[in-house]
Amino acid sequence: MNLKIKEKNMTAIIGTSGSGKSTLMKLLAGFWDFEKGDIKIGGIGVKDLSMNYLNTIISYVDQNTFLFDDSILGNIRVGKKAATNDEVIEAAKRAGCHDFIVALPDGYDTIAGDRLSGGEK
Repeated sequence: MNLKIKEKNMTAIIGTSGSGKSTLMKLLAGFWDFEKGDIKIGGIGVKDLSMNYLNTIISYVDQNTFLFDDSILGNIRVGKKAATNDEVIEAAKRAGCHDFIVALPDGYDTIAGDRLSGGEK
């Protein structure tokens, strides 16, 4: 497979169930190792890039969601342990879920886990 994605563009990988979307994304994001071929980002092999760097340039949204039995605030903060409340709220705004969160009975202090439906997660 050959795939070229223009720099600084948002690209969605879509397809039918079982077509390899998740496999492709896990390889691109460096979650999985591979033995043959090469995956390059900006001309540099994925294996030569740090996971920290890959996490800053690739967003992977898995179809199976998991939230810890913690507050919404705590679940968002998992991505950056030292994040301030303002940073967490800004992240939620950028993700488009701030309005939903503040409408919950306890807002950002709402305990997540199994209390939210799959779509709400």
